[in-house]
Amino acid sequence: MLVPVKIGLNTLALRAARLSALDAWRTGIALGHGGEFALLLLGMVLQQHLIPATVVQPMLVALVLSMALAPLLIRHHDVLARFLSRTGGVIQPPQAEEVEIAAQTARFRDHVIICGAGELGLTVSEILRHAGVAHLLLEADAQKVEAARAAGVPVFHGDASRPDTLLAAGLAQARLVVLTFDHAQQVLRIAQAIAERRPALTLWVSCRSTTAADAFRAMPNVRVYQQSFAAAIGLAEQVMSTLGMSTELIEGHISAMRRRLDSSRFPGSSSS
Repeated sequence: MLVPVKIGLNTLALRAARLSALDAWRTGIALGHGGEFALLLLGMVLQQHLIPATVVQPMLVALVLSMALAPLLIRHHDVLARFLSRTGGVIQPPQAEEVEIAAQTARFRDHVIICGAGELGLTVSEILRHAGVAHLLLEADAQKVEAARAAGVPVFHGDASRPDTLLAAGLAQARLVVLTFDHAQQVLRIAQAIAERRPALTLWVSCRSTTAADAFRAMPNVRVYQQSFAAAIGLAEQVMSTLGMSTELIEGHISAMRRRLDSSRFPGSSSS
């Protein structure tokens, strides 16, 4: 009982501090085991006969067992947290931020939802802002949210892996969704959840892995920005420019390279 009770109390305390459900579960699970201080404290209580030994000894056993579970809790805390925090999980904590998001985005129409306020998401947001495109960002990390808001970014504190959070952000009225997370499995779950609710909605997915990119390309209405290829093509473009090649020649080489990359990933595709 010690481990689940401590995990629950940790998570409730962190949720009260407005941490996202996913991060609260992560931290609560990682710190859900007993510690050496508690072991020392119970030893002193037993030594001083402050509590009967028949009461202290079971507590010591439970504490030692929880400490034995510590490596497993720490190793698998992310998987457990995602299971407990996702929609349909065993425990679904209230998401106060979803009410706030829905209230502040009620008038949004044909907007872009950017999931993730990391460097990539913030850069896309800045460009869209200059282009006059209505958009918002969702970010589960409270510190990133505060920093982005201080810079005037339209970011909301919310867990984009929850379909309810996406719906609160106006998924039903959105024109486009951009996923900028590094975790391929998390992005895949979000993409599938969006496809179930808005099958015709276009998604842009940023990823690093070729395997993940191929999996996303197999999904309808999903477009992939593969960071490694994009960086390589961008660098090659700069190199050719430095060598004095004309803009038309550079664009021709880049277009040919894109076609070759596409045909290598999709052997049956046309090279024209």
